[in-house]
Amino acid sequence: MIVLLISIAAIGLTVLLYYKTLALAPLRVLAIILLYILITGFVFSVKLKKETNPPVLLVDYSTSMTRYFPVAVGKIDRIEFPHSLFFFNESLFTTIPEHGSPCGRFTDITGAISKVNKLQPSAIILISDGNHNFGESPLSIIEDIDIPVYCFGVGSESQRDQAIIEVLYPEYAFLGDSVQIEVIIQSQGFEGGKGRIRLKSIQEKADQVKSFFLSDIKAKNKIDFWVYASKLGKEKFFIHLAPQPGEETYENNEFEFSFNTLKKKIKVLYYTEHLSFNTKFMLRTLKQDNHIDFHSLAQISKNNYLNLSTNQKRITLPELNEFNVLILDNINLSKLPWNNIEKLVQQGLGILCMGTIQGHTHFWREILPINTTGYIIKGDYKMKIIEPFSCLVPGDDYPPLTYINRVTGVKENTVIIAEANHLPIIAYRSFGRSIVFQFNGIDIGTWQFLHLGMKQKNILLYLIGDIIRFISPAGKNKRLVLKSLHKDYNIGETIDLTLQSFDRNFRLVGGGDFYIAFDNKRIPFFEDNKGIYKASFIADTSGNFKIKASGKLNEESLSSNELEINISTMPIEIEQGLNKEFLQTLSVKTGGKYYSVDELDTFKISIPKNKHILKKINFDSPISYFIILCLLAIDWFVRRKRGVI
Repeated sequence: MIVLLISIAAIGLTVLLYYKTLALAPLRVLAIILLYILITGFVFSVKLKKETNPPVLLVDYSTSMTRYFPVAVGKIDRIEFPHSLFFFNESLFTTIPEHGSPCGRFTDITGAISKVNKLQPSAIILISDGNHNFGESPLSIIEDIDIPVYCFGVGSESQRDQAIIEVLYPEYAFLGDSVQIEVIIQSQGFEGGKGRIRLKSIQEKADQVKSFFLSDIKAKNKIDFWVYASKLGKEKFFIHLAPQPGEETYENNEFEFSFNTLKKKIKVLYYTEHLSFNTKFMLRTLKQDNHIDFHSLAQISKNNYLNLSTNQKRITLPELNEFNVLILDNINLSKLPWNNIEKLVQQGLGILCMGTIQGHTHFWREILPINTTGYIIKGDYKMKIIEPFSCLVPGDDYPPLTYINRVTGVKENTVIIAEANHLPIIAYRSFGRSIVFQFNGIDIGTWQFLHLGMKQKNILLYLIGDIIRFISPAGKNKRLVLKSLHKDYNIGETIDLTLQSFDRNFRLVGGGDFYIAFDNKRIPFFEDNKGIYKASFIADTSGNFKIKASGKLNEESLSSNELEINISTMPIEIEQGLNKEFLQTLSVKTGGKYYSVDELDTFKISIPKNKHILKKINFDSPISYFIILCLLAIDWFVRRKRGVI
């Protein structure tokens, strides 16, 4: 009713305005109608008749079809209904040599279907073994295909094969943990029965055998193994499928891998010769970190030491080889009570030096990143972060230090994290298998106390814990681990990558944003499980490539290990049997049907002479605005000429 009233009012208003020049009313009315259509986005739909094109016959001419191609050609010759004929391998063509054999490096079903679909045939009849191996899957373009695809399968359905297609395991485990190893097996061509899979450690400490059902069609089985992490370091394992008679290949029946077993807690020894304000904050920090097992000692006199945790005196010292990290705070380096430090540093003992440092020996002058003297200087040393590390971020404000050791220089391979007044304050360097870290501040406890008051944040709790993890042997392990089941690929194959992300304590943690850069392309990872990410891309360039993942985990920038892959330029297709499952899926999802190639000569298809298509007319174009402008201009010009305006 409201629309009717508005329409009557609009007609009345038009008559009132144009009763003297009624002939001009259609100009402005037409302009208003066009403007209304543009504003509302209205689209006109028109039904049109269109002559139907004959179906397209698409024949696989790739190398894997060699044995069955003559059979397919014999069937094609008996087809009675009109059709267009195309052949394809990695490209599409209309003719083949009269006595030639199928050739080509790949089978690109996606590309063939996409190209003939542009001809708008009434249907596509695909004759293939279904072993697509180039570019994206045909199932990914189903939405773009509005005609049925009838698939005729060629090849042996009974081709027998079992293969290890994926192995999932953590890169790191912890001493005493039970570690899950998940193996995905694919089998086809078997008439029932069971297969056997064996997991064995190279050291022969673990040896497990499990069975799984073999399938006649392509099917997957998931087998879980559990192994006990009983030894620190890398432990290698071997997975083997018991061979079955008549398998297509035995090369995919074996897989070798390893994981790294770490200590659950990092063992730290804190040692000082002079108790200070630093000691109070250091002990509190070490005690609050659940991933650190620490001992704290202070020398109270010659050959007498105080256990700061129990407040008990002792005259013997623990062996340094029991620890992963040694923290030295306010010490005389020439009087350290251990004589095997040099050897242990070469073997990987992490060192953190802080507070007053005196008595430099030749060894300590050689390994410390910052060259200092035993002289303490006073000043206002406002810290500036050069390289981000832990909670130290360039551009943030930090309280100044009042006392530092006098600096005479830095070693050549030193990484400076922070400086003050152009003097290095926090730095580290590698020496042998160790990392030596130096905090060249005397009043670190006061600095921590001031920061706590300024930002309400216990900076040492985060900083010291991260330094310990960084300089411990575990710190040499990557927290971002990139893997691929295979190292060798052919052009056109899909490369599947798995990425694991770990927190600073080497537990799986999710929420990262990672990618790899490959051949000028940025390929993102998608999180599949907590801390486990997947990425896939098509190998379209040959050569040897080194790839690594990078990105951010929360606010941290991480990079992975380097993975080397080889992409071959001239692969040779082999017969792989009939991929019936794929062809059935493709035909059903496009509204077609699956048949055996033997049914091709009796196959009938109804071809309508005409079909109706819906043509949509959209007025949202510059021409519409131009027409409106012209109509209003003509109306104004005529009215002005007649003296109406």
